[in-house]
Amino acid sequence: MDLPCVIETFTSIFKTGSICNKCCSEHVVLEKFCHSALVKRTLENPLFKDLNLATIIAKSI
Repeated sequence: MDLPCVIETFTSIFKTGSICNKCCSEHVVLEKFCHSALVKRTLENPLFKDLNLATIIAKSI
């Protein structure tokens, strides 16, 4: 997955909720394990402590 798609994927989960088809396809290839690890590790970061967990989980699905 290239850096622009990593950034877009991250932004879609934790901010905007939208991702282009190209980046979505690249992200899907990484499988659920990698996706879940990304979300979990990000939510462990104190910078993101104020995020609504339910909203993030819904967007990540």
